[in-house]
Amino acid sequence: MSLPMSRIRVIMKSSPDVSNINQDALLLTTKATELFVRYLASYSYKNGTGKQKKELTYDDLSNTAEESDVFQFLADILPKKISVAEYLQLLKKEEEGVDNEERVTELEIDVDQDNDDDDDDDEEDDGEGEEEEEDEDDDDEDGNEDGEDTDT
Repeated sequence: MSLPMSRIRVIMKSSPDVSNINQDALLLTTKATELFVRYLASYSYKNGTGKQKKELTYDDLSNTAEESDVFQFLADILPKKISVAEYLQLLKKEEEGVDNEERVTELEIDVDQDNDDDDDDDEEDDGEGEEEEEDEDDDDEDGNEDGEDTDT
């Protein structure tokens, strides 16, 4: 298998960090890509279900990406195929999940507001009690206010 170097050059230049491509770097990148694709295909074929038919299928590649630690980084690039009906079911479940999360959030907000209202009531009660205690502290043991001299 031989990949066209011009295609590899186009892919490399698509990166904003790359300005000039050395010919040796292009050659090595092309060779490394060929070896990687060969290894991925070989591994997928050996571990795939297409062996009986002597074919390599997309599902074999997808399963390899999902199940192999070596190729795990390809899982987003080679996702499992699903039917349109399965996709619509997943989409519906996701939307229901979002709706449920919004409801839970609304309930949490309502509960928090109820707790805040209860806390405000408690603070009002505590404030009145503190004022009464302060009034009692103003009178000394004889029932006189502080600073009054009883000897005069």
